[in-house]
Amino acid sequence: MALSLNSKTLLPAKLKITKSSKPKFLSGETTVIVYPKGQFKKLKSVLKEQLAPYQIKKIESAEQPSYFMHGSKGYVALVHVPDQLSETLDHEGMLEESNYALTRDQVGSLYLQAEEAGCTKLHLHTFNCDYDEILGSFLGLEMAAYDFKKIAKPLSISASYQGELPTKAVEEAYKNAIAVGRATNMSRLLVDTPPSDKRPVDYAEAVNGYFKNKAGMKVTIWDDKKMAKEKMGCILGVGQGSVQKPRLVHLRYRPAKAQDIQPAAFVGKGITFDTGGLNLKGGANMRLMKKDMGGSAALVGLASWLVDSKSDVPCDIYLALAENSVDAESFRPSDVLVAKNGKSVEIDNTDAEGRLVMADALCVAAEAKGKDKPQFLIDVATLTGAIKVGLGDDIGGLFSNNDDLAFILQSCSQISGDPLWRMPIMESQLGKLKSDVADLANSGSGFGGAIRAAVFLREFTGDLPWAHLDIYGWNGSRQKAYRSAGGSGQAVQCLAQFISQI
Repeated sequence: MALSLNSKTLLPAKLKITKSSKPKFLSGETTVIVYPKGQFKKLKSVLKEQLAPYQIKKIESAEQPSYFMHGSKGYVALVHVPDQLSETLDHEGMLEESNYALTRDQVGSLYLQAEEAGCTKLHLHTFNCDYDEILGSFLGLEMAAYDFKKIAKPLSISASYQGELPTKAVEEAYKNAIAVGRATNMSRLLVDTPPSDKRPVDYAEAVNGYFKNKAGMKVTIWDDKKMAKEKMGCILGVGQGSVQKPRLVHLRYRPAKAQDIQPAAFVGKGITFDTGGLNLKGGANMRLMKKDMGGSAALVGLASWLVDSKSDVPCDIYLALAENSVDAESFRPSDVLVAKNGKSVEIDNTDAEGRLVMADALCVAAEAKGKDKPQFLIDVATLTGAIKVGLGDDIGGLFSNNDDLAFILQSCSQISGDPLWRMPIMESQLGKLKSDVADLANSGSGFGGAIRAAVFLREFTGDLPWAHLDIYGWNGSRQKAYRSAGGSGQAVQCLAQFISQI
C-alpha cells in the first residue's frame, strides 16, 4: 500500500460544547466526568441519581486516579485530578506527572474501556477544570481513538463543561487538542507503517504530497545526486546498499505573521529500516526496526502541528532518510566516509548508522546563513539502545551544550507529559571515537554508548546552541491512551510545548 499522511482527525473537526451545571446521562452511553479531587462533594448529589452508595463510597476513597462503573442508565467514568502537586517532590518536579498528562492518559484509557463495553457514544463533562485539564481530556480521546488496523469505529463524542472558563476558551482547548492529537497520531502512523511501504523515496514523496500546499510550508527534496554534489558522503554511504537511495527532506515553515526571530532548526533520523548492515543485527533486535525512523516521524508530526496551530515561530525541519540494507554495495567496516563539513569518519560498526545520516543533515542545518541561520539546533533520533537501558522506554535522553536550552526543553517535557531527562556530555567519550585513518570513528566499545553517540553528533553542529533527544518512539503494550503496541509519538508533544514557549 502507498504511504499516505492524509489521515483525518478521529474526533469531529468541530464539536458543539455546551455549558451545563451537570453532566448528561443517556442510556447506552458512557459519561466521563473530570473533576478536581476537592470538588467531589459538589458532584455527589448528581452521582446519587446514577450510582449506588457503595460505588460512590469507592470513588470517594480515591485510591486510584479513575473509575469505570455501570450506572442506572449507562456507564459512568470519573477522573479526579489532584488539587495541587505532591508536597514531596523529587528531581525538582521535573518527572512529576502534570494534570494535563494525567487527564490525557486517564480519559484515553476510559475511552477504550467504553469501547470494550460496547458503547457507541461518549459524553465528556469537565467539572471546574482549568484549561490544561480540559485540553488533556480532549487529547486523550483523540489519541485513544487512533487505530492503525482500523478495527473499531470511533465513538460518537459530545461534551459539556461547568466552571469559570468562557465557552470560547473551552472550544480553543478542543481545537488545540485536535492539532496536537493529529500531530502525535501522524507520528504514530508513520512508525506503524510497514517498512516496505515507507522506503526513503516513498517516505519523501508522502511528506511532500501532504505538506506541499499547506500554508507557510515549503518542501524541498534532495536526491542522491544532489547530495553527492553537496559532498554528503555519510548519508550516501549508509544508503548505498538499498534499492531506494537516500533522500534529505527540508520542510521550511515561514508563517505569514512570523516573529522577528531567527528560525528554530530540527533534524530527524529517518532510517526507514535498519538491518544493521554488514554488522547484521540478530533477529530479535531487528524485529522492530521499522521504528528506526521515529525521530523523523516526530518531526513530521511537529510540522503538522506548526501548520494546524498556525504557529508564528519560523522553523526548518530536516529529515535524513535512508535504508540500512545488506547488499553487495553496502558500506563496510573500515570504510572511510566524509561528511559535508569535511570531517572523515572510519566505520567501526555499520549498525551505528543513524549518527552518520544525522551528521550530514546537521551540517546542512548548521550551515544556513543570514535570515535562515538558526537560533538553535535540535535533533531527534532513535539512536541508541543504551539510553533505553538507562532511562527505560518512556523517558527520552536529553543532551545539550547549552544549559538554558536544556532547562527549557526538560521543563516543557514535564508539562506535556512527554518526559526527558538530561544526560551528561563527557569529553572522555570523544577519545573513544579515535581513528588511526580518519578524524573520527563512528562507534567504539565500552560503556557510555548514548553519551558517545551524542559527542559524535556534536562534531557536526557548528557553534550553535544544540540539543539531542535520544528517544525510543515505541509503546510496547496497551496502556493509558494507547490501544495497542506501536508507535508512541514520543517527542511531538514536548516539542510543540517548547515551540509554544518561544
